[in-house]
Amino acid sequence: MLQQTQVSRVIDYYARFLERFPTVHTVAEAPVDDVLEAWEGLGYYARARNLHKLAHEVTPNGATNHVIPSDPVELRALPGIGAYTAGAVASFAYERRAPLVDTNVARLLLRVFAPEFAPKSALGQRVAWALAEATLPKSGKHAWTHNQALIELGALVCTARVAYCHRCPHVDACEAFVRELAPT
Repeated sequence: MLQQTQVSRVIDYYARFLERFPTVHTVAEAPVDDVLEAWEGLGYYARARNLHKLAHEVTPNGATNHVIPSDPVELRALPGIGAYTAGAVASFAYERRAPLVDTNVARLLLRVFAPEFAPKSALGQRVAWALAEATLPKSGKHAWTHNQALIELGALVCTARVAYCHRCPHVDACEAFVRELAPT
């Protein structure tokens, strides 16, 4: 639900959706039209259809004991799961060492380490993913904390419109700050 949608918009939908579909098994059992109805108002309905397909794949023949994979590569093979979601699920649900890059994380990493790259460019994205991998701690538990910190810093401190450098714990090592490239 959070793909391309702000948390504030998702919260109420998420609670209602979980009330109606408390497990991945209940999503798989439901007709796709019921899943789409519960999703109504969130937009990007392909996400709901992919969730329904994913539920079928991880509960083959109605199995209730099947689990969602913890490996990012295996996660990417599921419907609707891209690189970011695979990294987030592996990191946050399973405490696996997995990089993740969304818009905010890309902007943060590139400002700190490589401000010459545009976060939305293909090259900028490749550099951001390489930086996310290179800066990731060795253990999954620490990677979880690291990834959460990147998301929070990118969303709340190193924002698109204003970089609140005075609140950033990495200001002294930030290339954009040193080169006076961060928006203030």
